[in-house]
Amino acid sequence: MIKNEIINEAIEMVKTKKTSLFRNLIRSNSGVSSKNFFLVTTTIIGSFLLLVLISGFIVDMIFNHTITIDMNGAAIFIGAIGSLFASAGITKAWSDSSANKYLAQHPQDYQAPKTQEEADEELIPCEDEENI
Repeated sequence: MIKNEIINEAIEMVKTKKTSLFRNLIRSNSGVSSKNFFLVTTTIIGSFLLLVLISGFIVDMIFNHTITIDMNGAAIFIGAIGSLFASAGITKAWSDSSANKYLAQHPQDYQAPKTQEEADEELIPCEDEENI
């Protein structure tokens, strides 16, 4: 009985830590950013695709004792993933630089970064929202 409760609590802690980590990765000064989300998901997907290619090379070396994979195709595949990383990074860098230029000209519009407690309070519905 107690063992099951401890296991359930541990599972809940892991779930909340995973979601809070992902939430922290996509958060910017003004809240959740779609550009940060695109950058994080692109990085995760690209890393997974590179792991597939690396595992293909490893399996090929183990079973054939040489590399029989087409290196030209592998280079094109790596270049495509690199361009995926670059497109996500460039859009984020471009938008951040334009936002920084704007804030340098209009410092009254700067919003201080929110603390974790303030961000969590925004997620809790107000009394008025519950009655809608």
